[in-house]
Amino acid sequence: MIRWSILALLALAAQAAHGAEADVATYTATYRVVYKGKEAGTAEFGVRYLAEQDVYEFRSSVMAKGMLKLVRPNPAVERSQFRVDESGIRPVRFWYEDGSRSGEDNFEIAFDWQRRVATVSGAEARRELALPETALDRGSLQVALMRELAATGAVRTLRLADEDGIVEYEYTDNGTATMPTGLGIVATRVLTQQRVGSSRITSLWVAPELRFLPVRIEQRRDGEVQTAFELVNVKGLSADH
Repeated sequence: MIRWSILALLALAAQAAHGAEADVATYTATYRVVYKGKEAGTAEFGVRYLAEQDVYEFRSSVMAKGMLKLVRPNPAVERSQFRVDESGIRPVRFWYEDGSRSGEDNFEIAFDWQRRVATVSGAEARRELALPETALDRGSLQVALMRELAATGAVRTLRLADEDGIVEYEYTDNGTATMPTGLGIVATRVLTQQRVGSSRITSLWVAPELRFLPVRIEQRRDGEVQTAFELVNVKGLSADH
């Protein structure tokens, strides 16, 4: 079974908060999805600011096509709402919808930073995870990576709260490359992302001129490319945005 996990101001106070956190890039990006060498669907990643709730929201949506749509007739959706403070990105809530008819793998995570607890709720189970000082979810992970690269150029280990518990992802910088995209040829840095203890590797081609947005993502297992995301278009990002 494929799992793709694999993103208007009302008052002066809201304007001030938004300005203070302007290093969070807001955008909408569309991707072509390829599974084992064949076109398999489309994806949209985006980040927006929700002034009424004073949160940012990352959202990804992947729609299968062809035979895969028989298994996943609905979009697979991830949503992450988060705030930014002096400690960095603080997730508030995360939702995952698997795109199947039954939704058997759907789950959500509620973050309580005062208690330092994340509550994971699924179809059949509910559990609490003790949060470390900093932790992300699947959606805010991409936001944090783009933000860190834009601010410092550094790549580091990031912790993630997921349905399986608290996990770590390690990043390796593999130099630079040019990459064809729907926007033309783009200069990128090449990163490898790997969950500690897992054989699955994700390669990311991130574009400095697009605030380090991934223009290509490859998910590999045992050296074989399983799923790839290829950038088609993006709105809201530029080198000086």
